[in-house]
Amino acid sequence: MHRPAVALCVFFFLLAMSSQAASIGIAMAHGSFRVDDSLVIGNTTLFEGNTLETERASSELELAGGAHLRLAPDSRGRVFGDRLELQKGLTELEGGGSYWIEARGLRIQPEGSGSAGRVAVAGNRRIQALALAGSLRVSVADGTVVALLLPGSALEFEPQAVTGAQAPFQMTGCLERRGGGFVLRDPISGVTEEVRGEGLTSNVGRMVEVVATVVPGEKPVTGALEVIRITRMRRVSGECVLPPAAPAPKAAPPAPPGAAAKAPPATQPTPPAAAPSAPAQPAKHGMSAGAKAVIAGVIIGGAGAGAVVYWRTQQNENKGTISR
Repeated sequence: MHRPAVALCVFFFLLAMSSQAASIGIAMAHGSFRVDDSLVIGNTTLFEGNTLETERASSELELAGGAHLRLAPDSRGRVFGDRLELQKGLTELEGGGSYWIEARGLRIQPEGSGSAGRVAVAGNRRIQALALAGSLRVSVADGTVVALLLPGSALEFEPQAVTGAQAPFQMTGCLERRGGGFVLRDPISGVTEEVRGEGLTSNVGRMVEVVATVVPGEKPVTGALEVIRITRMRRVSGECVLPPAAPAPKAAPPAPPGAAAKAPPATQPTPPAAAPSAPAQPAKHGMSAGAKAVIAGVIIGGAGAGAVVYWRTQQNENKGTISR
């Protein structure tokens, strides 16, 4: 007679253990927010696939893998153990490691555990990204990289109907020789591609605009992401500025003749790093100003002066929130 009761207890125990194992972190806010349409005040446990929606207060997400997310007021996203699918508003990610943000088919991922950035859904089709620390890599679903954001830089993206390696490339940049071939450095997206085609030698060191497609299965030269074949190229105005070289370390002064070699000084403790300064405001131009690229079917331009990603982050003494 007791067997059904014991079996039922075992079932509920296993169900509870399964639910506990599926937990991926916690969400908290100084106010209310919604998880799967249920109102939450204070904090709650997060599970794989929960949809979290903020109201007037921002929400902090601490995930099991070490990623820390802030979801701004009036934002919505679906939370997973490896990613956040941002559907509305703005999020900030730090300490993510391999964690990434997905928005409108784009993947925005920190380049290292020390990287941090913001991603915003701006309107129905545009995505904005800002690298706060370290760099961010932006790619489409098939892994094709469309932008590399350095610290303090922001870009705006508008995915088109066709994206990926087979979509057309339209890039403007500096044409250079490298590794026995030619590369094109795009100053907008930060992307470098190995290029093949006609008329390259005579345009080395110049700014050119190209239309090209990816050459599948080809290994690019060092520093380039892919190999693309040019179908159209024209010179454009502007200087082809080479990236600044790292300064050479200063040589130690020679010891005076006959002087005994001194023991190296004791290692001094490293001073604490200064707090990162706020990123510079973006230049007053956007995608409509003509400064843009089309890489793998994604229109890329500078984020405008009113960019969503430049919302100010306020760290209150008692609560950390994202606010405008």
